[in-house]
Amino acid sequence: MKLFNIYYEDSYGHIDLIATTNNLDKWLEDNNKASRSAYREEPESLDDFQIEEADLYFYEEKENDNS
Repeated sequence: MKLFNIYYEDSYGHIDLIATTNNLDKWLEDNNKASRSAYREEPESLDDFQIEEADLYFYEEKENDNS
């Protein structure tokens, strides 16, 4: 499974990690539904964000593992 980190750069050059997802199109759809406002006439597109493939390192803990 591929994961993607989504970053947004504001007009001051600050870059924030917005989300990590395995489905960019579904995330964009949900993001546009959640952030509708009167000041934005058009929905955001993936081009409005910086997107990088993420590496996931997931380690399961064993029961009674105190290390």
